[in-house]
Amino acid sequence: MTTVSRLPTAALAPSAGAAVLTPPGNAEPLDRAEAMRLRFNQDLTADGLAGDAALTLARDVLAAADTWRPDLIVRENTEFGGYLAAEVLGLPCASVAVGGGKAHQLAGLLAPPLDRHRRTLGLPPDPTGARVHAYLHVSLVPPAYHATARMVPNTRYYRQTNPLHPDDALPGWLPGWLPEAGSDPRPTIFAAFGTILPALGAYDAAVATILAALADLDCTAIVSVGSGRLPGFQCPPTVRLVESVPQPLMLECTDLFIHHGGFNSVREALRLGVPMVIVPWLTDSHRNAERCAELGAATVVPFEALTAARLRAACAEVLANPRYRRAARAMQREMLALPGMDTLVRDLCALTRAQLRFPTATRRPGRTRQLRPTRHHSSD
Repeated sequence: MTTVSRLPTAALAPSAGAAVLTPPGNAEPLDRAEAMRLRFNQDLTADGLAGDAALTLARDVLAAADTWRPDLIVRENTEFGGYLAAEVLGLPCASVAVGGGKAHQLAGLLAPPLDRHRRTLGLPPDPTGARVHAYLHVSLVPPAYHATARMVPNTRYYRQTNPLHPDDALPGWLPGWLPEAGSDPRPTIFAAFGTILPALGAYDAAVATILAALADLDCTAIVSVGSGRLPGFQCPPTVRLVESVPQPLMLECTDLFIHHGGFNSVREALRLGVPMVIVPWLTDSHRNAERCAELGAATVVPFEALTAARLRAACAEVLANPRYRRAARAMQREMLALPGMDTLVRDLCALTRAQLRFPTATRRPGRTRQLRPTRHHSSD
């Protein structure tokens, strides 16, 4: 069995005092937006990632292990409770890159606070963080996207598979509402902003700005605004608001994707070769946006500089210049050349083979055995 550990939502939430952003276009709100971004980033390092939440989650995983009896723990790269629990249990642990930041620096940066947790759990010291990536680190973007990913020990690359639920489908009205291929030259634009941003105070004003930009573009647009948010917006007749839509399916019929720079959105767009306009707001979205722009697959409109005119110009540039789609398609081909999820499953199973010789039921928190790293190397 495999235990999957994720960072608790509470550890991701900014403090209540910083949770309200005011609209773009005003000097005072810009300072507050930047302050929140810096506070959010700080919480996601020393306080959030390697703080009390990591130790609490480690203890939760250890308690569950008595009945769940896992043979392997798979964790998000920014979640360290699963790593600590795996070390106590003597289990292999694989990490999955879920952000576009500098993962190669994370283990060393957080080694001191993680070492304190190791001492609390009765583990030997690991002052350099070498144990953090002792087995397998999974990247779902190719080396051409992330040159620094090679610096994370035991990194392997796999093909992004855009996830769908069995009952996912586009709305029934959509085929008749979108421009008819071959007869209507208007492009289709899709805009979506993830799950965290709709809870922020600046969200409504930012969406209103985006709608104003789309109103003056010769396009047809679908804008996903989040659950329960439809009554709060008015939009032009060429724009259709939805609470949600299966993003991977929508991207298959999209000419341009406007989004907040989340790593899932970046990967899903590149997997389908869709060019982007990115409005980065928080955490790793700034680095994701920068990297997509460096690759030539996107242009960036900073949140603090967001205006209808600037966003309209960015969209017009990406739609008119084929180099953006060519760059996105080039990264798509890099992704398609990687091994698929079936290979990842086999690699995860391979991590458990040696450990399966030891009955899981004999392991308890506080009892450790020597771990032997599985040989995994960066693929080219």
